[in-house]
Amino acid sequence: MSEARRPNLAGSNAGMRLVAQCGLLKRGDEARLKDFMRSGYTEAALRDCPADERLAALQADQARYGPLKPMQVLALEKHHALVLMQAQGSGTFLLCEMKVEEDYPHRITAFSQRVMGE
Repeated sequence: MSEARRPNLAGSNAGMRLVAQCGLLKRGDEARLKDFMRSGYTEAALRDCPADERLAALQADQARYGPLKPMQVLALEKHHALVLMQAQGSGTFLLCEMKVEEDYPHRITAFSQRVMGE
């Protein structure tokens, strides 16, 4: 799918949150990413998986596979994004899903990242 025809993640609250999280991780800004997770995830989401655990899991995936780049948006709604990502260091594909609250500030209610084929 060409870049011009790919749905714009910035046109979705969930897509913008996903882009922000991936960007902070890629830059290695651990303090800002941890703050983003603590303030950007709902209390229920943080009870299920605290910010420190989420951060450690994302850092472990990045160390193993490399930074992620969106390859194809599989589904995109205002509050839900499902994106196929490719790890730049290994070519591995990961499926990322993010859901956010409907009301501002659109805190993240659910996030998952699964390696395809493992």
